[in-house]
Amino acid sequence: TIQKLVPLGVELFMFQLLDLGFYHCDPHPGNLLVDGQGRLALIDFGLCTTIGAQPRDALTKTIVHLIQGDVAALLDDAVELDFLPEDVDKTALYPVLERVFAGARLAAKQADAAAPVHKRRKEFAAVAGDLNDVFFSFPFSVPEYFALITRALIVLEGIALTGDPNFDIFKAAYPHGLRRAKEVFGAEGLA
Repeated sequence: TIQKLVPLGVELFMFQLLDLGFYHCDPHPGNLLVDGQGRLALIDFGLCTTIGAQPRDALTKTIVHLIQGDVAALLDDAVELDFLPEDVDKTALYPVLERVFAGARLAAKQADAAAPVHKRRKEFAAVAGDLNDVFFSFPFSVPEYFALITRALIVLEGIALTGDPNFDIFKAAYPHGLRRAKEVFGAEGLA
């Protein structure tokens, strides 16, 4: 049942995140039910967040820029999403982030790579460690809504992994992110 519901769950939560602007932040197994017809139902909306149109569009742009490996645009996205102050020294931060992203290969090629999931996870963990160092060296902050999104995605990924040990949340989320980016920016805006 989990394997059948994971694609629906990914689509549901990506829709909430990028389209709807209202996000259930506590999707543990007790809050995810399957009805008699095999449909996924969410309960307990005590921990939710709203995401305005501007941050949703900015997150969509960020997905595109992440896939493209466009570090300069990601820096602008980080400012737009309030991860960095407007007066951040981009000339000092850019080469540091460029090294992190170049070494990690967090572009679209990785999302479509045939490499085993455990190898990509190991690479992502290394990137997370490098980014953690960067976050303590520059004036990064994490907006409240994003902390809640991260929490929910970690829980959802854990559930999906119980049904499929090779589940890749980035690969699963990419089709919706791309579709949303085309709606927001048009196909030519993604080139």
